[in-house]
Amino acid sequence: MKMKTTNLHAAPARRGFTLVELLVVIGIIAILAAMILPTLGKAKDSAKKAQAKSEMQNISGAVRAYEAEYSRFPIPTEVTDQLKTPDYTYGTMHMFGSSAKLLTNPKGEKLPKISTVAGRWQVSNAELVAILRAQVQFRNGRSTSNRKHRMNPKKVNFLNAKDVTSTTLGGVGSDGVFRDPWGSPYIVTVDANYDGKTIDAFYGQRSVSAAERNEGLNGLSRVKGGYQANAPVLVWSLGPDGLASADEKANQGTNKDNILSWQ
Repeated sequence: MKMKTTNLHAAPARRGFTLVELLVVIGIIAILAAMILPTLGKAKDSAKKAQAKSEMQNISGAVRAYEAEYSRFPIPTEVTDQLKTPDYTYGTMHMFGSSAKLLTNPKGEKLPKISTVAGRWQVSNAELVAILRAQVQFRNGRSTSNRKHRMNPKKVNFLNAKDVTSTTLGGVGSDGVFRDPWGSPYIVTVDANYDGKTIDAFYGQRSVSAAERNEGLNGLSRVKGGYQANAPVLVWSLGPDGLASADEKANQGTNKDNILSWQ
């Protein structure tokens, strides 16, 4: 009969991590997270900047395509009938019913006033987008300046843009405003006098664009009416901070992170 033997060298029982070991592991994870998160944040920010530049190119291209089709720029007749400046800026003023009010940023704060005064018609890019997309009504039911397709009679969709249900996210909101990836409206200036050069309502100001020896910042040149770019369409974004100030130079403070189509 075979006798049962006992293993006198059985493996010792496993032990768990000690408190010190757990704290060391947690510390290592925290250090790695601190190293990785800023990199991820920068990558996300860079992606948004690239998206903004792409969307600005699309807007500029759509305006040029419209001009090629109709031999005029997409500026509402209500504006051209009253315009006193050589060019027109679709800025931060937005038509609410019969009056224009300042748009707000995603935090609910009013944006700086950026507009070209043309009677009561101080409008955001919503009217421009409506003309370029052949829309006679905004999704909220308000009529656009393209009613009865008078500004785009061939009903051509020149601009492809994403529709969103919010008025704080990037894309075309229910109010018709085309916003950048950070939720602020794109500012668009169009060459209203057809001289191939454009003065933006914001960057045309001396307080923003004046440099040494009467030169302009960001490639702008000084003329009698302000500071201009050698392009028929200018598009820019308020950038990640969603801010702009006429009291600061174009390359300083809140204006430093603005994204410009002419740079």
